[in-house]
Amino acid sequence: MRTLLITVGTSLLTNARREFKKQELNDQEIANYLRHSSPEQASAETNSLSRLLQEGDKLIFLHSQTEEGHVCAEALRRYYDSEGYQAESLEIQDLTYAERRFKMRGLRSLVATLTELIRRERKQNREVLINATGGFKAEIAYATLVGLLFDVPVYYIHEAFRDIIEMPPTPIGWDYSLLAEYEEFFEWIHADYRDTREVENRLRGLPRTQEIHLLLTEEEGYTFLSPTGEAFYEAYQNRLEQAQGTPVWLSDSAWRTYEQAEPAVKALFDRTLAKLRLQELRRSGSDQVHNCDCFVFPKGHRDERLFYFEDEQGGIRVCELTRHSDQSYERAIQRGVRRSNYQNWRRFEVENRV
Repeated sequence: MRTLLITVGTSLLTNARREFKKQELNDQEIANYLRHSSPEQASAETNSLSRLLQEGDKLIFLHSQTEEGHVCAEALRRYYDSEGYQAESLEIQDLTYAERRFKMRGLRSLVATLTELIRRERKQNREVLINATGGFKAEIAYATLVGLLFDVPVYYIHEAFRDIIEMPPTPIGWDYSLLAEYEEFFEWIHADYRDTREVENRLRGLPRTQEIHLLLTEEEGYTFLSPTGEAFYEAYQNRLEQAQGTPVWLSDSAWRTYEQAEPAVKALFDRTLAKLRLQELRRSGSDQVHNCDCFVFPKGHRDERLFYFEDEQGGIRVCELTRHSDQSYERAIQRGVRRSNYQNWRRFEVENRV
């Protein structure tokens, strides 16, 4: 079973107006135009769908926050519903013709909607495709980025050759280390538009501020995630969810440390243990230290340090949970952390992660 996410433009309305030789068309006239025109001629959406549709497909038409976008999406929804497909239309907040608002907020809303729908449909065991033929040209770029980050194929009609183009899922190992290192900051700014002065105060003195700024945008005194930042943040959250099945085991020593910790420290360890499940973060964020045969995670300016190794079954064995602030990290290195000294293991599940 498949779900097609379709960005909708206004070519249907433009073509129908040309056919009827008038600007104002009612719903019935547009419906008649769709029924009596070939899919290749009716609109960009019908042209591309004529080459993609399979029996049992579900169609979700994503349209701009404009009257024309709404009219086109609803007409397409009704048409394909009458053809026996499960179809729905969805408005993208702030996706308008107002250039600045469109650039700053509309594309971010598009990215957020696409990622939410991909997660929702996959949970229903449906294969997801993106058809980015209709709409603004910038929508193709961000739809393609979302497709790459979420391993979803993206399709569009090539303007010159009028043929369908596929951007297949690409097995790229994305670097999420920036998002992992400053996870609390990205969660905070993702939640709402933030006063630019407050954002700058939070970022002041951080080693990777310039990199963080690449994922932000500013409008009228407020700073928030750019469309690219939104795409990477949502992809990072998706990877954390996918990695939940990787088993993590704590030694008796690590369990004692966790159980005796204050709630705030437990929450810190919860976050870090969740990130430890991601292979790409372990590879980029681990160190080896003297007097130990375990890896230490994470790198960077963090209080917490976890001593771990990977077992032959693909699980992660955490020998010690330590911190700089209480000197437990330094004491662990001094006495040495050796895998052979840890025998008893209990499986750990991160619950109520925030």
